Amino acid sequence: MHKALNETLAALPDDTKVYPGHEYTKGNVKFGKTVLQNDSIKKLEEFANSNKETQGKFTIGDEKVGSEMQAIIEG
Repeated sequence: MHKALNETLAALPDDTKVYPGHEYTKGNVKFGKTVLQNDSIKKLEEFANSNKETQGKFTIGDEKVGSEMQAIIEG
């Protein structure tokens, strides 16, 4: 997983859109709120609630800046 995320995917251009096979954002927000309450989680929750699906809405660059799961882990 480290190689796939930190070497292969991280090497893609920042404007590459991410299309996960499943809708993870809403579930990640739900879990994240139980562990951490911060502006990143709140903003992501607003985004998830205002979009039926979030696939293809994020880029590799967005993920490099920080995903909601990174925020929880680094919390």
